[in-house]
Amino acid sequence: MSVVRIIKNLIGLIFIPLVSGAALSLFDTAEDFFRVNKNSLYLPAGIALYVLVRIIISRLGSSLMEFFEVFYHELIHTFYSIISFKGVKSFFASDTKGGEIEISKSNFVIELSPYFFPLFALIFCGLKLFIEKEFQCYMIFLAGLGTGLHLSSLFHDFKFEQSDIEKNGALFSFVIVLLLNIIFFGIILSILGSDHLSIWQFFERCINNSKNLVEYLTRILLDVSGIKK
Repeated sequence: MSVVRIIKNLIGLIFIPLVSGAALSLFDTAEDFFRVNKNSLYLPAGIALYVLVRIIISRLGSSLMEFFEVFYHELIHTFYSIISFKGVKSFFASDTKGGEIEISKSNFVIELSPYFFPLFALIFCGLKLFIEKEFQCYMIFLAGLGTGLHLSSLFHDFKFEQSDIEKNGALFSFVIVLLLNIIFFGIILSILGSDHLSIWQFFERCINNSKNLVEYLTRILLDVSGIKK
C-alpha cells in the first residue's frame, strides 16, 4: 500500500466524526425545512417523479435514462476539470460503454465529483433566488428532479470496483463522498428554505455537532483508559 493511500485512509478515519456531526445537522435542517416551508413537499415530489420516470422508461426497454446519467456523470467530471484549470482533451458518453473524459491532469476532487456534486439541483436552487415567491415552488420541484437524478446516478455508479473509487481507496472515497453529499444537501435545503434557514446556520450546526461528538468520544476513551482529564 502506497504512502498516499495510507494518508488517505487516515484522513477517512479522522473525518468520520465530521460525517456524523454533519448528518445530525442535515437532519435538523431537513426537519426545519419541512416544518416551516409550505412548498417543502415539492422537493420529495420531484425526487419521486424522477425515480418513477426512470423506472418506467427502463422497463420499456429504453436506455435513454442510462445514457443521460452517464452523460451527467461525465459532465460533472468536465465541470470540475474546468474550474480546476485542467485541460479537457476529450469527452465520451455511452449507455452501453459507459463514459470517459481525458484531461491534462487529475486529482481526487475531479475523480469523486460526480458522486457528491448535485449539479442540476444546485442550479435550480440558485435560480430560485431570482424567482418571484409565487413561482418558487416550481424551482423547488425542479431541484427535486435534479436531486433524484443525482441520487439515481450515485446509486448506480458508486461501486468499489469503479476506477474513480479504486484509485482513491474505498474508505477515503466512501467517507468523502458521504460527507460532501450531506453538506451539499444541507446547502440545498438551506437555499430552498432561504426565507427561514441559512447556509451559515447549517455549517454552524455541523461544527458544533462535530465538536460535541469529538468531546464525547474523547471522554469515553479517557474513561476507558482510566485517564482523568
